[in-house]
Amino acid sequence: MNAPEMPDRPGAERQEPGFDESYFRSWNYESVSFGRFSQYWWARRYYARLARRYQGSGRVLEIGCGLGHLLSRLEDHFETYGIDVSEYAIERARETARRSRLQVLPAENVDTFGPAFFDAIVALHVIEHVGDPEAVLSKCAYVSRPGALLLLATPNLRAPLIRLKGAEWHGYKDPTHVNLKQPDEWCRLLDSCGYRVVKIFGDGLWNVPYLPWIPAKLQLVFFGLPAVLQVTLGGTFNPLRLGENAVIIARKAGAG
Repeated sequence: MNAPEMPDRPGAERQEPGFDESYFRSWNYESVSFGRFSQYWWARRYYARLARRYQGSGRVLEIGCGLGHLLSRLEDHFETYGIDVSEYAIERARETARRSRLQVLPAENVDTFGPAFFDAIVALHVIEHVGDPEAVLSKCAYVSRPGALLLLATPNLRAPLIRLKGAEWHGYKDPTHVNLKQPDEWCRLLDSCGYRVVKIFGDGLWNVPYLPWIPAKLQLVFFGLPAVLQVTLGGTFNPLRLGENAVIIARKAGAG
């Protein structure tokens, strides 16, 4: 059965992805603070904790490694590899994740590594950028040993406040998001590609402001408290209905 088409994002035309330096200097990163205790810092710390908890050691690949900050947190625990379609990102990542093996490579070519090579794959906000996510996930399974971890994060079409954000919702705002799907559809796709979903949950309501006339910082305190608790405690307890993104923890089938 063919997957349903991605719903049209309001007020924007679909575009072919472009991930040069201008992308990393666009709205995605221009206002991002990389400093200690920033939102970005906490997010990378959180996902590194999840990877260590659910796998702990071995070879890990980050697909779409960006500027390398997550890999740098995994280098003490894993043999780390990173790929990204952006030459600019890989150049920056080499300065950040100095012990990782990095290369410019699209997600579609992840099978270059060969069968059963990795113990864990992390793909945060990547799968929505690829034209054929089923092919990419199948290749992830191919390069993963039985029982290997897959940690995936992607915009959540069940996020409760999408209508309030409209075209400004982060899932719609980025024109390189060419594949947005419902969480249960991602789970079915993972199953068909050789994975079993261990857990799926939300990352919190952090995409403020949602309401006019109320300061964004005040809204972040109110709406973002579950996300703050989850990230601080390293938990996985936020339901999908309290998530701007769906976070999926899966295992390559066949272990044991």
